[in-house]
Amino acid sequence: MEKRNFNEALKQRELREREENARRAGENEMTLDDAARVKVLSPGMLVFKRFIRNKLAIVGACILIAMFLFAFLGPYFYRYGQTEVFNAYKLLNVNYANAEERTEYTVYPVNDLGIGTNTKNMFNSIILTMEEEGTNWHVIHDDESNQDAVVLKEGDNVYTMSVGTPVNVGTYALQNVGKYNTKFGKVMFAGENLGAQFSSAAKTAVDAGAAEFTFEGATYLVLPGANDKEYQILGTNGEMKYTGAGLGDEFAALVGENIVAGVLSFEYDGGLYTAAAGQDGQYTIAGIDDLQTAYVSSTFVFDTVEPGMALADEFKVNALLAIYDSGEFAYDGQNYTVVNSDEEQSVYDANGEQFAAISTFVVRRYNGEDSLSLDFKAVTREAVMHMEENNLGEYSFTYNLPQLDENGLPLLDENGNEILVESELIVKDKVTTFVLVCEQYTYMLDRFAGPTDEHPFGTDGDGMDILARMMAGGRISLLVGFVVVILEIILGVIMGGLAGYFGGWVDNIIMRLVDIFYCIPSMPILIILGSMLDSLRVDPYVRLMWLMAVLGFLGWASIARLVRGQILSLREQDFMVATEATGLPVRRRIFRHLIPNVMPQLIVTATMGLGSVILTESTLSFLGLGVKHPMATWGTMINSVATSAQAMTQYTYIWIPVGCLICLTVVAFNFVGDGLRDAFDPKMKR
Repeated sequence: MEKRNFNEALKQRELREREENARRAGENEMTLDDAARVKVLSPGMLVFKRFIRNKLAIVGACILIAMFLFAFLGPYFYRYGQTEVFNAYKLLNVNYANAEERTEYTVYPVNDLGIGTNTKNMFNSIILTMEEEGTNWHVIHDDESNQDAVVLKEGDNVYTMSVGTPVNVGTYALQNVGKYNTKFGKVMFAGENLGAQFSSAAKTAVDAGAAEFTFEGATYLVLPGANDKEYQILGTNGEMKYTGAGLGDEFAALVGENIVAGVLSFEYDGGLYTAAAGQDGQYTIAGIDDLQTAYVSSTFVFDTVEPGMALADEFKVNALLAIYDSGEFAYDGQNYTVVNSDEEQSVYDANGEQFAAISTFVVRRYNGEDSLSLDFKAVTREAVMHMEENNLGEYSFTYNLPQLDENGLPLLDENGNEILVESELIVKDKVTTFVLVCEQYTYMLDRFAGPTDEHPFGTDGDGMDILARMMAGGRISLLVGFVVVILEIILGVIMGGLAGYFGGWVDNIIMRLVDIFYCIPSMPILIILGSMLDSLRVDPYVRLMWLMAVLGFLGWASIARLVRGQILSLREQDFMVATEATGLPVRRRIFRHLIPNVMPQLIVTATMGLGSVILTESTLSFLGLGVKHPMATWGTMINSVATSAQAMTQYTYIWIPVGCLICLTVVAFNFVGDGLRDAFDPKMKR
């Protein structure tokens, strides 16, 4: 009995000694039962037990498990994808339409009468000249066709260019006094010699550049001669000679007055006449008959009852010519009537229904589309006229506007009618035009929508769900971290193992290479690489592969130095002497016996390095040098709202959750790394 009690006491003492030893070694939380089983536990189980007793490590592991489930399993259960775009009806303050008074003339072809391009291009400039001078017609000679083109004002805002047949009426001859020669400074008289004083008066007029002068109560014209030193002097007393039936003295006097005034085209008794200058004061007078219209030019625009309906130029020409004529025309087998009054200028069909409105006032959607109703255009015109009459810079009115769908088309109810919403339109005077601004329900990208039941974290600037992109971004960020760390370990183990085992010149070469990699400025290289990939427009997935490869290639040096140091301390131990004595090849000695003994340190280093890689990737993506749209990473999501301090303040619901995910992931990896370090080497706690 005493012996049994002694043995029990001895056993308890041994257990207490083991507990004390374990506590001194850092295992403060080990129980007596655990201490009794220490000698039967494997090294892996010991590491595991030490790890799970580290509360921070357990917290970090739980966070990482949650992150992996969130990033890799979450997208399979969430209803939206990372690139799915959402739209919504929003009440927006938009530029709805613009209005302006049209002043530019549009030329419509009527008949091909051979008028040259240069003459046609002068049509509108001739109209402007006629408006400034207040004339109703103008004659221009077309050199290409050798015809006289006549521009006639048919009425307000409507002009025609026509070609007629010239009919010779006769000739008109001014008095041929002689020629003044600047070389001799006197007049070479063709008939009666009017003396030196007349030559002096002519010289004074020529030197002054005058077109006429007066001598002894009579007026004389100075016209350019055959060369720059010669001028023709003509008296204003002329004689009209008719080729046929004369038009009388009144017509002859009118011809003389116009020629003296320099007007070579004029109107008489409803007819048009031209005067063509010849030699020695001779002018050929011709009448223009049988006018045929070649072009019509007008500032009028046509607004059809059916918005946006295209009208042919032939229809417009017939309508424009009918405005100041009979008011009736036919087109494509249909008869139309033009009503021209102070109240309206409209085109009506044969049934008496309005077909189109004619006006110089243009109202169009702000994007240029002609999709507005005639009633809206009329209301807008009244508002603009009110502003002009009262010198207002801004005016508002209400109108029922349609809601628009995703294609910009009006929404229809079950009866096929447009869904209208009463809206307030504000007309603003922009000097050259009037802009109509209103609040309108528009189907558009649901950009930067706040958190809702449908989108728990809202949407981003592209109308994509934030939560879906957070999941996809976590997958990319974690994938980049693991792939880069694996690449670093592979390169570091190979290079560090070779350097540590062989030593000598192999060690020197590899360590100098490590020093070089330590000196490489990683961030500038990554910036240059990002710029190159941007210029080459590399696919986002290929860009991701390049990013991981470069990060892994630049980060292996620290792993190699760690492995080399561990192998230098292990290669001289007894078990390595035994492997050499048994004749194992070098490859098996390094990768079968040395590297496994370095694995605990590698695992700790890799775990703690994962957080750094994720931070690096997020930083590069934030700077626009990493993964590109439409692929999502946590860095690019923050970058999407980092355009200004105002945006960062306004869209906190986007970048704060993403930033929290980055912080939690990095902190969790650090917690796990610290726990593994303590579990592999309990003495580190001392």
